[in-house]
Amino acid sequence: MRLLYMLLFGLVLYLALIVLVVVVVVQFVFALFTGGANAAIHGFSKDLTQYIHQLILFLTYQRERRPYPFNPLDDEIDEAPRRGEDYTAEYQDVTDREKE
Repeated sequence: MRLLYMLLFGLVLYLALIVLVVVVVVQFVFALFTGGANAAIHGFSKDLTQYIHQLILFLTYQRERRPYPFNPLDDEIDEAPRRGEDYTAEYQDVTDREKE
C-alpha cells in the first residue's frame, strides 16, 4: 500500500516543484518592480515549502505519517539539530571489549 502512496506523492511532489518555480519567478518579478516581496505570495510559499518538506520526508522513509491531506499541513516536523547547537549521539562503547 505504501508503494501506491509513494507513487501518488511522487507525482504530487513533481507538480509542487513546478508550482514552486512559478512562485519564485512571480515573487522575483514582484520584488523587482516594487522593491519588496509580496506578503500573500510569501505566506503561500511558506506553506508550499512546508508541504514539499513533508512530501520528501515521507518519500525518503524519514517519516511514516502521510502528508496532507491525510494529516494536517501545520503538523510539527522534527528537525535535526542545526550547526552550532548541541547534539548528543547515542553510541555503545566497544573499546573495553575483549577480542574474541
